[in-house]
Amino acid sequence: MQCKQLLRLVKEWHCHVRQETMAPGRMMQFVDNHVKECATCRHDSALPRELEKIREHVMPELKYAKNGRPAQDLFTPDIFPADEPDTDSPDDMPMDGLF
Repeated sequence: MQCKQLLRLVKEWHCHVRQETMAPGRMMQFVDNHVKECATCRHDSALPRELEKIREHVMPELKYAKNGRPAQDLFTPDIFPADEPDTDSPDDMPMDGLF
């Protein structure tokens, strides 16, 4: 990586990702935006390989998708599925309609 500014930014953004104050996808979006605007980055032929390594490190769910893990395993299931019938009896309802 020839661009010192990108290197500094990636380190800073990665700290935010580890502290969970920035989403990994957002970090990579910032990286992509910087690369598009920076002349040094556009002329760095090794940068795409380095960015792919960073992307694999920061976004581990992509590793699971590449390894054949089903897409539904990547997401948390709904807590309240819509297909469950309502089992609350009318007696549980407040008399005045207030909660």
